[in-house]
Amino acid sequence: MGVLVRAFYHVPVIGWLVKDAQHGSPEAPYFFLFNAVVIGAALIYFFGYPLVITVAVAGAFCGLAGLVVLTAGDAFDPRASEVARQDIRPVRRNQAAARPTRKAA
Repeated sequence: MGVLVRAFYHVPVIGWLVKDAQHGSPEAPYFFLFNAVVIGAALIYFFGYPLVITVAVAGAFCGLAGLVVLTAGDAFDPRASEVARQDIRPVRRNQAAARPTRKAA
């Protein structure tokens, strides 16, 4: 993982800004955030409303995917299926014998 991060730091402009935000002066993250907001505003100015819609749809997709990842953990956990198998009670073979009988009046 370290090799990929170091390789990303060598990407012109974007990598340099991220590296400076992480390892630079204490106010560098604020400069990075300001640059990101200005770039976002410029993109919205040039591409308009379709960019806003695209970003909103992508954000909704990421949110729903995150919910699926968080809630589907038990569906694929082998320990959970073992507990579910232990909770199943065996079915009686003779169901007629298990029914209560009525007394004739």
